[in-house]
This record gives sequence, structure tokens and C-alpha cells, in this order.
Amino acid sequence: MGMIGYYFRADEQLADQMKKGVSGSILFTEDYKDNILDIDKAWHAIHFVLTGEAWEAPSGELLASVVLGGKPVNDEDMGYGPARLLDQELVKELAKALEPWDKAAFREKFHVKDMIENQIYPVMDNENEEEFFEYVSFYFLELKKFFKEAADRNEYIISFIA
Repeated sequence: MGMIGYYFRADEQLADQMKKGVSGSILFTEDYKDNILDIDKAWHAIHFVLTGEAWEAPSGELLASVVLGGKPVNDEDMGYGPARLLDQELVKELAKALEPWDKAAFREKFHVKDMIENQIYPVMDNENEEEFFEYVSFYFLELKKFFKEAADRNEYIISFIA
């Protein structure tokens, strides 16, 4: 299985329900099937490419919030901690910050050797750089579109790793 990154676009009502402790399992219901993005195991590599750091990022580094940002929405453990909520303003800021990041810009910062040295999940010692780049960049570009769509709709984003 593995550690899978999930993102959900949420309106005010869903965000409030989650804050009040409604189980995260609601996110996987038929009602929200069009609001979900599964970025598989690419989440950690995306974070590393955007920030240059395995976990922490320089203080004030906006792009660190794309994968590891937001505040816990409630206390429920979704697999690897609680779901995190990015408010509408932060979603808009992140969508704007991601605009210049096309596939070529992402490739410039993408180095498997550095990922191996920093123990980025799920990179392996014998990883084929081009194949792994295609895998991660596909999910990154989907995530970038997802943030833009949420920003355009004035939505929150709820994310977690399960």
C-alpha cells in the first residue's frame, strides 16, 4: 500500500463539519467524489522539489504549505496524522505561487540523487530519474490544477496522508 497523499476541495459547510469533528470518512462518500485528488506516493517528492527540504522549510516559505501546510482540522488520525485545512486565502496565495511552475521549472529542481540523500519517500537507490520524474511531475501538474480550481471556486483544501 504505502503513504498516499489526498486533497479535497471543500466549501464552507464541509470545512465547518470537519472542524466540528465529523469523521474524515465523509470525504470518500459519493457526495464528494468530484472534489478529490489522489497524488499517490508523489507527495514527499513534490514537497522536496518545491522547497528543497525534506520536512521543514525556511520560515515563511509559502510553497511548503502545498503539501505539509495548513492547520489540523480536528483530532482524527487519518493514517499519518490529522487532516489539515488550508483556508481560502491561503489556497489563493498558493495557486498564484504555483503559476510559474510548469513541467520545465519543476524539472530544473528535480534531482533523484538529492532525494536519495535526503531520504525522500518513496525514492529508492536504483530509481530511474526520468521515469520517476514523469511519475512525480504528472501528479504535481494535477495538484497545481487542483489548487487553481479551488482558488477559482473560493474553496478550502483539506489534505492528509493515509
